Amino acid sequence: MSTDRLREIWAGGGVVINAWLTLEGASAASAVSAAGFDSVTLDLQHGAATAPDASEIVAAIAQAGSVPLARPAWNEPAGLMRLLDVGARGLICPMVSTREEAKRFVGACRYPPLGERSYGPVRGSLGAGAEHVERSNETVLTFAMIETADGFANIDEIAATPGLDGLHVGPADLSLALGLSTFADLTDPELLRALDEVVAAATRHGIVAGVHAPSPERAIEMATRGFTFVTAATDTELLSRSAADALAETRAGLGGSPSP
Repeated sequence: MSTDRLREIWAGGGVVINAWLTLEGASAASAVSAAGFDSVTLDLQHGAATAPDASEIVAAIAQAGSVPLARPAWNEPAGLMRLLDVGARGLICPMVSTREEAKRFVGACRYPPLGERSYGPVRGSLGAGAEHVERSNETVLTFAMIETADGFANIDEIAATPGLDGLHVGPADLSLALGLSTFADLTDPELLRALDEVVAAATRHGIVAGVHAPSPERAIEMATRGFTFVTAATDTELLSRSAADALAETRAGLGGSPSP
């Protein structure tokens, strides 16, 4: 599943709706992806999955019909290249604080002459040889996460990095980095002002603005503020919420009787 689908949505003025995976199994990835999200992102920084799990999970996302993306554990070239080799169609790189860090990230995701990525795809759905190189350079998505104080201060320099496709906000880390009194609160006026600056920087440089807003209500609000890549759900929250709803509905139907 190529990122052409996502680029078409953006070209038409639409919003890409993303889901987030923190569980390690391909079964959960298949179930979430089959719901019809435009893209699904595997979290290897804070999720339960590890690098050896990535190939199977990324394949499950693609087979279920969503574009597979991943957040690597860190901005480390070998790890970035490996995720792309096993089939991730784009990467959301954590903790990007400077233009140089953004440049290093983008360079690891592009083959020469655009970057330094080494050739060796494990999953060659974009073709082989020169065809794969050309298609990868054209379609692989690169998002730099804005979630540190330095990253926020350097936002325009980061956004101007050649080959960078977007900025992505991690509200939890950004709220900590900015010393806000609230935590990842997408209704906090101070955080909202910061988010507006991220959208403005992305707009100035012609790239995508993304944000982690894992609920339909907050995702819609972020889209109205100008974000065109929104994470509307995470697998663990979907599971726990559905389980709680099923339990509450069943107990209510039984007259509210508690479990023995």
